Amino acid sequence: MNRLLYTLSESVRPYLNDAKGLLTRDRYERFIRLKMEDDRLDCLAAGLLLKELLGDMSLYYKDERGCPRLKDGRSVSISHSGGICAVAISDSPVGLDIQKNEGKNIFSLAKIAFHEKEQEFLKASASPTDDFYILWSLKESYMKARGLGFSLAPKSFWFDISGEKIILHAEDKSPWRFKSFIIEDIGAAICSLSDFDFKPEKICLT
Repeated sequence: MNRLLYTLSESVRPYLNDAKGLLTRDRYERFIRLKMEDDRLDCLAAGLLLKELLGDMSLYYKDERGCPRLKDGRSVSISHSGGICAVAISDSPVGLDIQKNEGKNIFSLAKIAFHEKEQEFLKASASPTDDFYILWSLKESYMKARGLGFSLAPKSFWFDISGEKIILHAEDKSPWRFKSFIIEDIGAAICSLSDFDFKPEKICLT
């Protein structure tokens, strides 16, 4: 079963002082290391969404790369940006990423992290900023679904988003499916091997 839950991180503010009792030990240790309140809200929101989805938090752990895993074999992916926190869970490998347009120097970043084909596409695009964030979220969703994170060089594969269908060009020939969509006006992407029935569900945690 595929599920994608999200919440506004601000909605968990009433629980900030109760974080120790609400989060697992590992997540609470991460929570207290964070200095910025917005980062603490994201961390707490992610923990509460995981609890909502899993019930039994003993299923959740991080592997040697720091990627989230579940002991029952299901796949989980977490992302937050722009005050939105989201968690996807699936019986098949899944990767979720959300990216708020933060006014970054997209061409400088693309030169560092994007394949030459993607850089060429952005230079010719009528909406380069929008396309940059679409490509960035797709790339991160794929790296997460592979369970590799940034150990998979983001320049080693590329996406063609010039047509109606999102096309991945990579050495990996697995039948990945991709979707680019919007959550609360923020761009998001999901990568999965399963049937594509992820429907974002907004959860109020207060």
